This record gives sequence, C-alpha cells and structure tokens, in this order.
Amino acid sequence: MYLKYKTWDDLRFPFTRDKQGQTSLPDFDFTNLGLLMPQNDATEIVYLIAQFPHNKAENSVLRPHIHFIQSESNIPTFKMEYRWYNNGELVPSGWTTLSSDDGEVAFPYTSGDMLQIISFPTISENGESVSSIMDIKIYRDDNLVTGDVLTKEFDIHYIIDTMGSKTEFQK
Repeated sequence: MYLKYKTWDDLRFPFTRDKQGQTSLPDFDFTNLGLLMPQNDATEIVYLIAQFPHNKAENSVLRPHIHFIQSESNIPTFKMEYRWYNNGELVPSGWTTLSSDDGEVAFPYTSGDMLQIISFPTISENGESVSSIMDIKIYRDDNLVTGDVLTKEFDIHYIIDTMGSKTEFQK
C-alpha cells in the first residue's frame, strides 16, 4: 500500500553525550547497564537534545518520565530542566524546571529491585511546531533514597496524528 502524500520525518542523532564533560559523571553501571544518579547531587547531570518527529500532533501535550530501578519504598526526586524552541526562532535564554515530586510513580512498590517509572508534570505546547528542539538536563535532587539510584532511560510520550509533515523544514 502506498501513501497518497509523501511526508518527511527525521532520523535523529543527538549531538550530545550522556556524560558531563571531562568528569564522565554520572557514573555508568556496566553490570546492571544504567547511569547511577547520586544522592542529592545536582552537579551530576545528564544532557539530552530531543528533536521532535514530524508526526507529533500540533497543540498536544508531552509526558516526560524516567525508568529506574526502585530498591526500597522511598522514591527519589529527579529534576528536569528544559527549553523548547522552533527552527528559525531565537533560542530561549532561560530554562523551565520540573520536579518528579509533582509527578507520580507508575507501579506500587512491593519488594526487591523492580523497574519503576516516575513521571514529571505534563508539558503543554506553547507555539512549538513539529520538528522543534528541546534541550534537556536531568539530575537527582533528594536525600530520600540513600546512595545511588540506577536509571535506565528518559523518554517522552507524545501524541502522533500523521505519518509526517508535508514540507521538509517546519517553522
């Protein structure tokens, strides 16, 4: 089956690393495969760049969250700082900060080491288009869980409503 209209989409390759500069922090756990986010240390930051796909629904919401290993009933607090902007527009000078304290965990903790999801508050679009860029910083900011927390992934759920855009570069 062929599509009636050809559409554009992006294959994304971020120009950032998941480590902070020369210090290579946060540490990587080569046994359990994940970043170790230290207790109450906002200087060990994960830097990410997201380019939203052309299939993202305009005027929709984003649901950012972290997948991590929960080993006790206490829940760590993660912070997400972001700035979101369009192609052909000025880069914002300031950052917006979200806290996972204002989100929720996906599953009740029972015992042992379990894979958990903790969400940040929903982000509403404010004039950003498809193919817009979001710069992101993630770090841990709490004394609720002693020691490191093993984090697996950060991702953003978004709504799609098309296969792509009808023009190559959106503004």
